[in-house]
Amino acid sequence: MLMQMWHRLSGWFRSRRTAEKVVLQNLLIWLVAAGLVVYLARGLSLSQLADTLAHCDLTLFLLANISALLIRWLADTYLLATLFSFFHGRTTYREVLPASTAQYFLQAVSVLVADGALVLFLHQRKGVEWITAGWTIAFQGFVDAILIAAITVTAALLIPWSPIRLALPYAAMALAFFVCVAVWWMRGRSISRAGRWLRARRGMRAFRAARPYHYIALATIRLIIFVPNVIAYYFYFASFRLKVPLAAVLALSPALMFAQSAPVSPSGLGPLQAIMVNGFARFAHRDDLLAAALGVSIVQLLCRMPMGMGTAGVFARAVLAARPRIESSSGSPGDSGHDGTDAN
Repeated sequence: MLMQMWHRLSGWFRSRRTAEKVVLQNLLIWLVAAGLVVYLARGLSLSQLADTLAHCDLTLFLLANISALLIRWLADTYLLATLFSFFHGRTTYREVLPASTAQYFLQAVSVLVADGALVLFLHQRKGVEWITAGWTIAFQGFVDAILIAAITVTAALLIPWSPIRLALPYAAMALAFFVCVAVWWMRGRSISRAGRWLRARRGMRAFRAARPYHYIALATIRLIIFVPNVIAYYFYFASFRLKVPLAAVLALSPALMFAQSAPVSPSGLGPLQAIMVNGFARFAHRDDLLAAALGVSIVQLLCRMPMGMGTAGVFARAVLAARPRIESSSGSPGDSGHDGTDAN
């Protein structure tokens, strides 16, 4: 019975138009996020949350939120310019800024299409094939995964009393696996048929061309972005008069960064609240932690909205006005990632 209902529902979903599918998928994401928040707020009254908000230092809270978002946005733009320059020809900061801003705006509207702004930029502005552009964005996600796993292992070892300690064996296994995958790609050759097939796939330019320098440079920039963002969480708690030690915030920073940055829900709504409420339960009451966590996501969402008022139109005109020259993305396994078609 359940399988029949599932097949009917999936068949109905596949029959929808693309725009309708995106709307339904985003509606599901928002419903799941809202459901998680409601579950976390069980047993709490609106008056309790309102009383917590009334004792908040709103100036400090807003200043920390806005500063963290601005730093992350501007630094992310530099990271993207560096990423694209490595594998698709020189890309300036000013060139990628509209696409980065459009991505940040779309993250408040639809996490499913936010990275599409970057893929569109690479295709229209740099002449990169769609599949190559998508895998280039995925490569940065791969670097981020290595970094988060490494930070998790480090934090779990240095701060053993933190809940992050529970993730140590899983993070260590993930780190070992990711590093092995990176080394496999950098070797430039494979003795198995499956390996040779994967290396020859179209669009895998970034993975084929990446060398230790690329991994280190991109991971270092991302780490520099993470530092002020993590410190901002300490000020979020301080603005709510919560005595959460900086060491506790640093220990859970990998989980906080993943929840806020991963394309799971808008501004981490839902997962971020779960981590803050459960991860810092020993330092504050649940209503105080939930109010602070909700405030973070709400302010971050509101700050992203003005980005779309002018930037979306500027970005659309810029990419539509460009006349791309499509590059070849198949390349050889030893492709350096820089060829004549990558020129601006």
